Amino acid sequence: MSLLPSMSIARTTWRLQLRDPGSSVIMTLLPLILVPLLNPSAKAQLILSGYPNASGAEQTVPGLAILCAFLSVEQVTTLFFREHAWGTWDRLRASAASTADIVTGKVVVRFLIQLAQTAIVFAVGALIFGYRPNGSVLAIGIVVIVFTAMLVAFGVMLVALFRTMDQADTVGMLVGMLLAGLGGALAPVASFPGWVQSLAHVSPAFWVLDALRRLTLDSAHLTDVMPAIIGTLAFTAGFALIAAVSFRSNAVKVGTT
Repeated sequence: MSLLPSMSIARTTWRLQLRDPGSSVIMTLLPLILVPLLNPSAKAQLILSGYPNASGAEQTVPGLAILCAFLSVEQVTTLFFREHAWGTWDRLRASAASTADIVTGKVVVRFLIQLAQTAIVFAVGALIFGYRPNGSVLAIGIVVIVFTAMLVAFGVMLVALFRTMDQADTVGMLVGMLLAGLGGALAPVASFPGWVQSLAHVSPAFWVLDALRRLTLDSAHLTDVMPAIIGTLAFTAGFALIAAVSFRSNAVKVGTT
């Protein structure tokens, strides 16, 4: 892998993303629309959990940010499948760029855009909806960065495993919603039945939201959430490994424009 081809592909990908920002805008606005609707029930749950001064935003802002980020995974798959639909994937392969250059150039752009989407949700949540974490803000940023890397790896894995864009997007949305819900995006995991609480640990969203919950409500610092960060990194490595083993640049893919 070399830097110049990756940068060239990243610039092209960036321009394409700017021409069609609709999905990114929607997935940034959606959690902000839902936060005030879900705050009352989240506030009641948090008060029952022993946080009498909670506003509800402590649950809804991180939870909905993570949920909608999972729903945004189709934007990762679209970067690849549309190249096949446009007939430009083979041109990329015929260029001086290696497969690693192509993948890197695309995912770096998507990583940065997704990171910006999530950061905007947290920032607006703090400015408008009363999201006030009492732990380390720096640690929250690190958790979000690690989560975004995991999400991008998950998206590339879907591209590697599925032949069509519809298959990848359908599985990505269903699995993403399941992982986010199981991880506590819509309600605290502590409110789930016992067997579901045990099952929640298999979701990467659990580790991310557990870390964010501690940093938001329990005055936690980076060292307190390192196990959750390591757990998220393990999922990232697993998704990336599956993607690396399964990705075939000469595979026939069916995308839509």
